[in-house]
Amino acid sequence: MHREGVSGTGSREEMTKEIERQILAMEGLKGKSAVSAEFSMWRRQTEDILNVFFGENSAEVQEFNAIYYTPVFLTCRMGDEAFDEAFRGGLAEARLFLQSLMEKIRRTD
Repeated sequence: MHREGVSGTGSREEMTKEIERQILAMEGLKGKSAVSAEFSMWRRQTEDILNVFFGENSAEVQEFNAIYYTPVFLTCRMGDEAFDEAFRGGLAEARLFLQSLMEKIRRTD
């Protein structure tokens, strides 16, 4: 099933419920890392949801995929804290992005 844009075949209610579910699932990622199975599953599921509702090559999917969950630059002196901080920052950015998508869906007539 392929849905283009916010006005695709999925109802706005269905779209917001799916996105809200992914936002709530982020709570279970606290204490995990960017290489954990739980995070990989969450990221894949979120991308799949965005693909269905907005289209595979949509700006929404591209923007979600552009979020970094690991440090952009690496040095030999970086410790685990740099990875933890980048992961937390990526999750915070993803949360804001998904919340903004929900608002966009709700405002669309």
